[in-house]
Amino acid sequence: MIGQPLASVIMPAYRAERFVCEAIESALAQDYGSVELIVVDDGSDDATAELAARYPITVLHQPHSGIAAARNTGVRATNGAYLAIHDADDTWPPDRLSAQIEYLEAEPDAGIVLGLAEVFTHPGEERFDQMSPLTRGRPVQGLPATMLARREVFERVGEFDETLELGEDIDWLARAMDAGVKSVTLERVVLRRRVHATNATIDTSRNRAAVMAVLRRSVHRQRARGDD
Repeated sequence: MIGQPLASVIMPAYRAERFVCEAIESALAQDYGSVELIVVDDGSDDATAELAARYPITVLHQPHSGIAAARNTGVRATNGAYLAIHDADDTWPPDRLSAQIEYLEAEPDAGIVLGLAEVFTHPGEERFDQMSPLTRGRPVQGLPATMLARREVFERVGEFDETLELGEDIDWLARAMDAGVKSVTLERVVLRRRVHATNATIDTSRNRAAVMAVLRRSVHRQRARGDD
């Protein structure tokens, strides 16, 4: 829509043929009128790229380099004043972008707005015991995938760390917080997070180790600055 700031949505996708169409369609169904969607096919060997190409969006291709590299490729291609990452197995409610952008437009001191996530197990798949605290019907907060950020925040914080196999989004958000970027959390669901057998974070021991490593890096940054 003319006059609205452009929102850029980056969707890294690797072997995502099962869910990528649903994810794309939820981004295209946003009630915000000025959106560009960039899907980055990270060297998939399934039909991910072909399925994405059916939609009126930008599809980029790269050799398989990992999710952080795919995120960075997408971010570099964006034109929007606001940026969000949309994982290729999740979906968004149609008012996500309008609600988050409305908040940032009204609060110029805030650089990042997050929201709540509704976590669900994909129908017909095993219900993973380690995920059960998140799948008892209560929305959860703090997931980086709920984030919308101003472009200048991405310019200030820098790219996702491509040396990290897991936790690159948590690391990016921690770096933003350590840099003094103001963030807020809306008390509304902005993400439907799908739990399924091939989630990158389904291995909780690896995921926990990645989160702890990110937290240690954050502590080291704070100490280097002389923070208490």
